[in-house]
Amino acid sequence: MATKTAYQIQADKRTKAALKLRARFDAKARKYATALVAALAGAADARARLDRINSLYGVDVSTETLLVHALRTAGLSDMLTAATGGSSPGEEVQVFNPTANGNGGGALAAEPLFGEAVSVVANIPGGSEAAPVRSYDTTLSGPNQDGAGVTLAASAGDTLQFNALASGGAAPASMDIYLGGAQVASVAYLDRYAGQPFRFTHAGVAHTGSFAATVNF
Repeated sequence: MATKTAYQIQADKRTKAALKLRARFDAKARKYATALVAALAGAADARARLDRINSLYGVDVSTETLLVHALRTAGLSDMLTAATGGSSPGEEVQVFNPTANGNGGGALAAEPLFGEAVSVVANIPGGSEAAPVRSYDTTLSGPNQDGAGVTLAASAGDTLQFNALASGGAAPASMDIYLGGAQVASVAYLDRYAGQPFRFTHAGVAHTGSFAATVNF
């Protein structure tokens, strides 16, 4: 069997990590879909009770909230039930075909999209001057602190530094930070920060990366 090149090894590693991430969030989607169907069933029971109370006592109490009304009339419960019932975890088994060699056999450059830390190493003539250090205007500290649309959960003494953004996307996102394969921190952030640089310091050692779903150092 031919030895794989760095290019092929990188392709396999990235693919396996992406499929693991897909499976993780498929499991989350199934969990929350099932919970939402159960919640809507409970809301339907509450609606029936309030309808009966209005009829019995001649009152006019709202039977459901605007959110529940919107979800019910959109048929979300039936849609989710059909979707989860028509599929199962672990489906779509992937068959790995050998990746054709490319890029002269060399690995491609690191990309934040894959949770890879991208750092720039300065070439310092004569070693007499220190490389410039990126500055950040916001620092969050473990075990729990939030600010500027970012929340850090980490060990006491750990810090997350980044530049705050006042505008941009406001959808919730999350990032898991790993060191040597072990998770050391979890970060919740607004999607405006996706791809933005940060510095994470654990046990006195600083690591630089970019906001993504998973970051490995």
